[in-house]
Amino acid sequence: MLSSEGMAEMFKLASVWNQLSNSRKAILVGVLVATLIVFSAVMNVATKPRMAFLYGGLDASAAGDVLSALETMDVDAEVRGEAIYVPESRRDSLRMALARQGLPRQGQPGFELLDELNGFATTSEMFDAAYWRAKEGELARTMLATPDVKSARVHIAVPKSSSFARRRRAPSASVTVTMGRGRLDVQQATAMRYLIALAVPDLEPEQVAIIDSVNGMILKPGTDNPMLQAEGDGADRETRLEANLLNLLEAHVGSGNARVTVSLDIDRERETVSERILDPESRVLMGRETTDMQQSDTGSAGGAVTVASNLPDGDAAGGSGESRSTRSETNEQTRFDISEVQRSREKMPGAISRVHVAVLINEPQPQEGAEVTPRSENELQSLRDLVTASVGYDEARGDIVTVKSMPFHEYEVVETPESTGGVMLFIQQNIMSILQIVIPALVVIILGMFVLKPVLTQDVNGGEGALALTDLTESQGADGQPAPAQLTAAKSPLDELRDVSSSNKEATTTLLKSWLGDTERAA
Repeated sequence: MLSSEGMAEMFKLASVWNQLSNSRKAILVGVLVATLIVFSAVMNVATKPRMAFLYGGLDASAAGDVLSALETMDVDAEVRGEAIYVPESRRDSLRMALARQGLPRQGQPGFELLDELNGFATTSEMFDAAYWRAKEGELARTMLATPDVKSARVHIAVPKSSSFARRRRAPSASVTVTMGRGRLDVQQATAMRYLIALAVPDLEPEQVAIIDSVNGMILKPGTDNPMLQAEGDGADRETRLEANLLNLLEAHVGSGNARVTVSLDIDRERETVSERILDPESRVLMGRETTDMQQSDTGSAGGAVTVASNLPDGDAAGGSGESRSTRSETNEQTRFDISEVQRSREKMPGAISRVHVAVLINEPQPQEGAEVTPRSENELQSLRDLVTASVGYDEARGDIVTVKSMPFHEYEVVETPESTGGVMLFIQQNIMSILQIVIPALVVIILGMFVLKPVLTQDVNGGEGALALTDLTESQGADGQPAPAQLTAAKSPLDELRDVSSSNKEATTTLLKSWLGDTERAA
């Protein structure tokens, strides 16, 4: 139950409310509603946690997995475009918790797809499809380890084997790479090609196509494209030469005081050269053949052979003679041939036919109290010698090296206030949060001071004056002097009523009788 003081306050508030006009009642109700709305908005902003960036640039599937995990963790996350925001106080712990669950998943899923297969309900076609999908995901994850690679997708085409096919088609593959910055160079593309070829059986490296999502085709399928490789190598060599020259020059002229541009003319012709050289002035011994023949004949010869010479007593052995023949022959054959040289050479595209180098050096900056001395010709010549030695300058090839010293255009530096510690640092870091709280609070104060307070003050003062005048008139004594109780304005109406009734009982009795008479007449 309410105390006497509470009842008095309610009685006083009700009396004030009854004395207000309808227009003032509407104004008072509108002010109260507006104050409550603004106050609730202030409390909402003040109690709302500060959001911090969690992840961004995820595909729809990965972002959905992250949001589902955050819902299970009872985290109020916000999606702003392609970015996910969480309360700043829990950002680091949420990243660790999501990483423990393997989120966010980058690229295609890997061999974890095979864990979800049911051995009793999976056909061979379903297993093959899941296996190659898992293989593609694992290869894509490996490519993400390459520097500056933002995302990668791998597609492997394996023809279905058939026992009735005479020839088996070879598998092929294609890779699409999105770089975080820069372009995919030929060396990285070649490494990716061999990574795919070695991971897939019977896949030749030439059957793997490497595509940069921004710069287009890097390596075409089929045989290696020397033209495309030459262009890629030329761009890479230009970048490396510019970086090397910039580091070399800045060591002398200072950081930011040199600009280098390198342009390479690449020979894009492919040529096969076969050469045969004959030197008639020189002989080459091809072979030597020596034949040595010796012959010797020794024998005797008699007279004529007759019948008598064949008889026992004949003259067969009567005659005598002697014959001897000896011959020696040596032949030597020597073969000579003319000196001959045969050469076969294939010239591939990619050779540097000419080098153009342009170097711009900043003029020395003026020092306080000292005059600016321009760079001398000897200094520029020394820098030019360094440049020519670094790029492999060849005058016969037509290389051009230009080194100039000119003042750089100085941009106006935007001065930023120095960071201070303590309260000022806190205000700078949380200025938006502070404004979100201060501005609604000022609105509430202005409404209360300049709208609500004048209305209440005016009506309350008018009501209290009427009540005091009535009480003073009714409580006057016979001599017309006010009762002592009316001189005190700090007492409650009940206390004043008690004081008036006790000090002037006759007037109180007369007032009660008049009220009772009015009530009976009204009844």
